[in-house]
Amino acid sequence: MKYFTYLAVSVMIIAVILLFYIKKPNGQPWLGTSHIYNESTEIKNEMIALSSSALDSITSAITTAGEKITGATFETETPKPIYKWQDEQGQWHFSDVPNKNGKSEVVKLNPADINVVVAEDTAILSGSAKSAVKPFPQRAPAIYNSESINKLFEDAEKAKKRIEQRSKEVESFSGF
Repeated sequence: MKYFTYLAVSVMIIAVILLFYIKKPNGQPWLGTSHIYNESTEIKNEMIALSSSALDSITSAITTAGEKITGATFETETPKPIYKWQDEQGQWHFSDVPNKNGKSEVVKLNPADINVVVAEDTAILSGSAKSAVKPFPQRAPAIYNSESINKLFEDAEKAKKRIEQRSKEVESFSGF
């Protein structure tokens, strides 16, 4: 089987090389470097045209989808101003609507200074932070006992031996 494969590959290589030497009825070779160059240039140009048109269509599809989701275009959307003011108790308030009863300042935000952090435990916001603390388990789970760990190692060794045996079988079938 191995020698047949070598023979088939050799015949294919010889056939391709002969295409450079055998002539058509008009005297041109069936295959030439100029022919290969021209064909590859055409294929390259077609690929560039396809990729640029695909990129344009993807960009327009993304823009259209964004407009459908947000209801506005990304470029023309202007951010709403944010107002801040301080009440009589000294508490600061931030809103998109200015204070009706007093003086408000417009806050200019720098996007580089904004950090968004996901709140994982919101119990602290209601003042019951102690109730949110979970007790640490006093004993290890049953899956971590010494018997199960030994069984796990034995199973891993068996799997390793099976993999080695099967890779040897595959190598003997392929002849490499």
